[in-house]
Amino acid sequence: MMTLKIGGLAIPLLAALDIEQSYEAIGGEAVFRTVNGTGIKQSTWKKLRVTTGGGGWIPAGLETLDVAQPLTLACILPRAVPADFATRQATLPAARRGDAGHTPWGLALLPDGGIAETQISLAGNVATLDAVTGAIAYQAMYLPQLTVWASRPRDSGNRGDASYRWELVCEEV
Repeated sequence: MMTLKIGGLAIPLLAALDIEQSYEAIGGEAVFRTVNGTGIKQSTWKKLRVTTGGGGWIPAGLETLDVAQPLTLACILPRAVPADFATRQATLPAARRGDAGHTPWGLALLPDGGIAETQISLAGNVATLDAVTGAIAYQAMYLPQLTVWASRPRDSGNRGDASYRWELVCEEV
């Protein structure tokens, strides 16, 4: 089972019965216009903002996080990197989880819209996926592991139905 970790805290399963995670690219970018109106895009930096929220029958314990220090966020929502079809290779980011049960895996996309899991071998950050008969494309899947600044967490509860909710917004350092 995949486990969300932030800092040294692993979120208990009973605090994360329903969990959502979203990734948003943030960064210094703008479109400038020339005299004739042609757009020129300028980008200076790019990082991720990760918003994670969930709920369950017990509190998550997020108040113990030291948000004054950078933390390691071990994500649970996978991201995909398309592999080159001819070589079945994809270059994964170095900022990814490698702990047991959270290592990268491969998917073959099939003509009927289905998928088939396929073996993956890693050489540094380059993933090579095993061939699958009839596949029309391949993706290397991974779970990000980022150094982040975390905002103060939000949490709430409902005594009537014995439920708790929480949310944590993090930005890559």
